[in-house]
Amino acid sequence: MVPATTPNVLFAVIAISNPAALAPTLAAIEPWLLLKLSETEWLIIAPAGTTAKEVSDRLGITGPPDAPFLSAGIVFRTDGYFGRSAPSNWEWIAAKLGAPLATTANIQT
Repeated sequence: MVPATTPNVLFAVIAISNPAALAPTLAAIEPWLLLKLSETEWLIIAPAGTTAKEVSDRLGITGPPDAPFLSAGIVFRTDGYFGRSAPSNWEWIAAKLGAPLATTANIQT
């Protein structure tokens, strides 16, 4: 269950075509928070004002025409979540949605 108000937002990153190319970018995603679900799927917690396009650009899935293309993939910004998964995944989401993060203004892409 999602808290009523949260300073952060949850993103799901799926269908990554080249996870090895994204590995360095994902490793440096701080101050955003990252949970690897599989080789091609991640959850990302970012400040509430962050858009799915900003996440996609930062990961190198999309971006300006001169930006290096790292991988194809899909980024979803979520306003809720539900399903069946390991308890540790639900605990991570619940804890990190309320965690303090830097604002998007402080993030270098």
